[in-house]
Amino acid sequence: MATIQFTLSGDTLHVSDEVYFHLKQQSGTEFRRRSHLFVPLNKPRYRQKIGNGEVPADGFIWDLEDSIPPEQKQVARDSIVEIPPKVGNVEYCVRINTSDPEQLAQDLKAITQFPFDSVTLPKGESGAQILQLMREIGEDKLYIVTIETVKGMDAVNEIASVLRPEKDALGFGVGDMSTDLGVNRIPTYESPFFQQVMGEIALAARRYHLDLFDSVSAKFNDPEVARREATLSRHIFGFTGKKSINPKQLDAINAVYSPTFSLIEEYVATLEAFLGKTGTNAHVVGGEYAGVPAFKSADRRMRKYVRQGYIAFQEATASIPQPAREPVVT
Repeated sequence: MATIQFTLSGDTLHVSDEVYFHLKQQSGTEFRRRSHLFVPLNKPRYRQKIGNGEVPADGFIWDLEDSIPPEQKQVARDSIVEIPPKVGNVEYCVRINTSDPEQLAQDLKAITQFPFDSVTLPKGESGAQILQLMREIGEDKLYIVTIETVKGMDAVNEIASVLRPEKDALGFGVGDMSTDLGVNRIPTYESPFFQQVMGEIALAARRYHLDLFDSVSAKFNDPEVARREATLSRHIFGFTGKKSINPKQLDAINAVYSPTFSLIEEYVATLEAFLGKTGTNAHVVGGEYAGVPAFKSADRRMRKYVRQGYIAFQEATASIPQPAREPVVT
């Protein structure tokens, strides 16, 4: 038997050699995307706080768009060169202005001054629009497209189809969506209508295997509101993370979107039931029926957790490492 460790808690789990080597052969690294914090680029004191590594966000969205007044746009662009170096494996994202052609042109020039990991494209409204921006900015970036208008909702599947599976992401922008609809901005757990919108965005994201960001909370100073909204978006709609403008909410957000040890045990049990087995495509796992879709889901999620550093590998006791055989799928 071999052993893997869940890095968030230090708990260890004994697994078969087949599961061990199947997961260990997963290569590459990936950002955790539980929490993204907006940082207005025209505010020097905010930049300084990020540089000390004490803000527990998985990523920072350096903002050139809605948090920046028109007269401060160029100040924000000029501040890109003053962004502090990254501390740890955090994602550095920049949000640009997509609705104003003149502002967009200046943003596209400015963002070449810094090696951002990703770009947030707000107010996405067509697949052609997003594809053109991706080509202009470059395929070396990751992209997060925010759906925050009625027109964007009409095109959500089209937009999702031009994004890259397991790399890019969709997001929900409740603030601008509320304005576009002419309704009050309230917490999503109080709004059946916003939940319907979230469901449609979630279906598009799942269809194309994209990460999925929940919106900034309506009550951005209240960690409990963020926790309740995150709980809804994760457990009901399958969102992978949430955006915030207040660091006080980050601990609550990270806790909701973090995998648990019991979840890791469940996925490992599914892998154990299927890997290397032939002759059947269905097994009983934890007293419940599990078919090939359950295996594929568990396998995809565990591979992702390995890439995101949630799983560490201890020395295997097997004498000869052998890659696991995939189950026969008919």
